[in-house]
Amino acid sequence: MENTRYLIIDPVTRVEGESRVIAILDENSEVSEVYYQILTTRGYESFCIGRAVEDLPRITSTVCGVCSWAHHFVSGKAVDELLGRKPPIPAYKLRELAYYIQIIDSHLLHLGVMALPDFILHDSQPVDRNIIGLIKKEPRLATLLLKTRNLVKEIEKIIGGKPIHASFIIPGGVTRSLNREDVEKINRLLRELEGIVSEITVFFNEKVVKSSVFENYLQNDAYKLETYYMSLVSRDNSLTFYDGLIKIIDRNGREVAVFKPIDYSKYIGEYMNNWSYSKFPYFKPNGWKGFNEESVIRVGPLARLNIVDKIPSEKAGEEYGKILDYFGKKPIHNTIAYHWARVVETIYCIEKMLELLEDPDIVSKETVDLTGEPRYEGVGVIEAPRGILIHHYKADDRLIATHVNIITPTTFNNTAINVELKKVVKNVLKNREIDRNVLNKIEIDIRAYDPCNSCAAHLFNLENNTFKILVIDPFRKEKNTVFIKIT
Repeated sequence: MENTRYLIIDPVTRVEGESRVIAILDENSEVSEVYYQILTTRGYESFCIGRAVEDLPRITSTVCGVCSWAHHFVSGKAVDELLGRKPPIPAYKLRELAYYIQIIDSHLLHLGVMALPDFILHDSQPVDRNIIGLIKKEPRLATLLLKTRNLVKEIEKIIGGKPIHASFIIPGGVTRSLNREDVEKINRLLRELEGIVSEITVFFNEKVVKSSVFENYLQNDAYKLETYYMSLVSRDNSLTFYDGLIKIIDRNGREVAVFKPIDYSKYIGEYMNNWSYSKFPYFKPNGWKGFNEESVIRVGPLARLNIVDKIPSEKAGEEYGKILDYFGKKPIHNTIAYHWARVVETIYCIEKMLELLEDPDIVSKETVDLTGEPRYEGVGVIEAPRGILIHHYKADDRLIATHVNIITPTTFNNTAINVELKKVVKNVLKNREIDRNVLNKIEIDIRAYDPCNSCAAHLFNLENNTFKILVIDPFRKEKNTVFIKIT
């Protein structure tokens, strides 16, 4: 073991939260193991227990600042189910309207700050390969991207009162309605946003998609996994984010399961490894098969576009067609295509918001229905920006939470990231010396998934009320380190 070497990226940059990569090279410099480690713990599932279920949408929205709306909304859906409440149609449409802006917000943030520097600044020094470098090289593009931040946050404030950790969802409905003035202002902001996103899309198609850098990644099999895919679908198998059935297809595009959210535990298992705070979901009917490409489930923008038959809007449908024309068939397995899929979804969400603003129900005062019989258990499922997000709650007869399970998109993609990183590391180290450009080729693969590590971190593996995690250090010493004592 004296000749064992380690490639360590700590921290992984331009991702949400804290993580690292450890690649172990044997005496022949061959890659033997690669670990993507999420090393922070959040513990939300544990400290939600004992709280009134009606408080959970507000509490769980603080899991993450980037996707706080996703947790807020899916928690609201789970509580609706638990309390037996059904929001009135106007409230349902207001939820949809509000949720689309979350997708737009997250996708544009990722595109500008995390993704584009890899392709526009690929030959820059690492210190310049970031949003600051993008401002210097493409000032017009950077100005547009920064402008979208302002527009999106203004819309979020109008709808939810504040852009982060909004208190918009209540059991059975929403906290407020929109008036005509609100609708007119949102429409005006959306029209401006639509124009900017259109210009950004042209730039992406011309300067990124047609670039040799992007092309090389799309054609590199190291960045390709042939996996299962999972997403929500509408009744006609078109793209949906807020509601629908859960559908899973195999690597050939064949449907293997369609089920209601309440039945998720029949199809989704969760495996735990003692070297990560995140769990490793898998397709339960097949059982856990380890880090095997054929048993992996992936979620998120690429999974959604692989599964749906159509995107029911004009401009997004056209952009979707460009992806299909490029690859020729579905499923599309190259991970770098996640970036392209986010552009399509951003356009779609803007179109759907503009459509909903024309609906008279949007200004209805019928915002909540408090009737219903408690069922004491509820499952909420939503398409977060990064993929399917599940909240599962159980409560006692006082409606106090007794069980909370949260499965995030990054948790679903955790197995895929680990499997793919081993392929990528082997590829980029082949006949190469290790330098910063090599390290970035590894990080590019991770960033394509847009992992939200704060969301994915969980508390598990309790022994005698003590939480432990296996830390693999650079010297191949493995030790159980005590982090938390539960009293």
